[in-house]
Amino acid sequence: MTGTILISLVSCALLQTGTFAFPAITWNQDTLPAGILIDGRFEDWEETERLAFNDEGLLKTLCLADDADYLFLKVELNRKVNLQADNHITLYLDMDDNPATGLRKGMLGAEAAFTFGERSGWVFSGEDTITIRYETLGLVTAPTMESNVFEIALAWAASEQEKALGFGTKPLSVLIADEAGEEATLTASYDPKRLPRPVCQAISLEKEDPMHLRVVTHNVNRRHFLPEKRDAFSRVYQALQPDILLLQEAYEGTAREILDYFRMSIGAPLSGRWYAYKAGEEATVLLSPFPASAVVPLGNSAAYILDLSEPYAGKLVLIALSMPCCDLDDARQAEADMIMAFIDNLKNGKTLEYIPVGTPVILAGDANLVRKTEQYATLTEGRIQDTLAYGPGAPPDWDGSPFRDLLPYHLQKPLSFTWRGKGFFPGRMDFFIYSDSVLEIGRNFVFDTVDLPEEVLKRYNLRGEDAPDTYKHQPVVADLILER
Repeated sequence: MTGTILISLVSCALLQTGTFAFPAITWNQDTLPAGILIDGRFEDWEETERLAFNDEGLLKTLCLADDADYLFLKVELNRKVNLQADNHITLYLDMDDNPATGLRKGMLGAEAAFTFGERSGWVFSGEDTITIRYETLGLVTAPTMESNVFEIALAWAASEQEKALGFGTKPLSVLIADEAGEEATLTASYDPKRLPRPVCQAISLEKEDPMHLRVVTHNVNRRHFLPEKRDAFSRVYQALQPDILLLQEAYEGTAREILDYFRMSIGAPLSGRWYAYKAGEEATVLLSPFPASAVVPLGNSAAYILDLSEPYAGKLVLIALSMPCCDLDDARQAEADMIMAFIDNLKNGKTLEYIPVGTPVILAGDANLVRKTEQYATLTEGRIQDTLAYGPGAPPDWDGSPFRDLLPYHLQKPLSFTWRGKGFFPGRMDFFIYSDSVLEIGRNFVFDTVDLPEEVLKRYNLRGEDAPDTYKHQPVVADLILER
């Protein structure tokens, strides 16, 4: 059965039977008001109605929403898939809601289509069919891991092809089909309102309180020493002013050489002295104003146990994530198991290192969570998979609860992706997971200079291309509120 309805602004039902359950979050984003956020969570769709549905087949429900910049879709499936691979789910867009124009598909005349599993599509204009990638549609999806529910954003003005077709300027129709032989589709008509989000607090990069401790994590993928990248790195770090800078894939150079290279960009350390460390097979580098009493390699990743000094007290455990990439699920799971076993042993006094009860624990960096959800459950809930090798596992926070996934958003967009590359569409690779029973977080965000207002770029001496020029990963920023 397929339903078709015309709606005005938002339609969707939250039907998550069988969906992987992400821990609940509290949004901490002072520049983005309430509305649809592309983050792999679905609380923001709860109060709306489903738009189209099927009783059987892969495709289950379709929901649509919009704002001034994006068309949003929520698609629910009857089984888990990896949206970016190994499927034939195809989105067809009738941008003028006129079946007589475009290429015929069902009751639509489609001006554009995109097959998610092939990561490509086409736009049709006149007699020409042009092959496109995600950039033409401004396509962003979440979650990046496999799921049976996905959120999708399409930017109204992502390309000249879209503008020429009038995308978002008139009613439109959407059809989603599984081209792997299943005939059932999800079809709906939609009338965009293009309403702006309410004006919020102006964008600021500064800490809310100078006593907060700013952690910036950034995968530089060997680009940190490239001469043509140096100015972009310098402008980004000068704007963010990290108190602790955590780098991944910084293979070239010793920790001291990397510190010297960026010393002018990151400014004066809180303690009056910078300490530099490098560990892990994926070359994590920590630049810190506090010394590390222990540095423990954990496969590609590494643990740094910091001895805090005035105005703070105690210790801080920082796990630098740089986990195996891509389709290496088994290796990634083994490293997640190893990390959580280390944290459990550290908390229970089973390691050479000592930390007092209530010491904040943070996992930050490139987790590469692009396929199975089990690794995410391990890092947040302590669900160790290989119990013979690493022990039974347990909820990792001090109060017996899961760690919190901070899930920062872009300053200027309702998006949470941290990686923008070629071929695959944007995804959330970089995480900040922490023991929220003993640690509060202040300002936090994903830093992307693309589409930052010109006034903000000028205020912080930035250029629109600076974040992409430092590589495909965007820096993730979190301000720690520590006891003093």
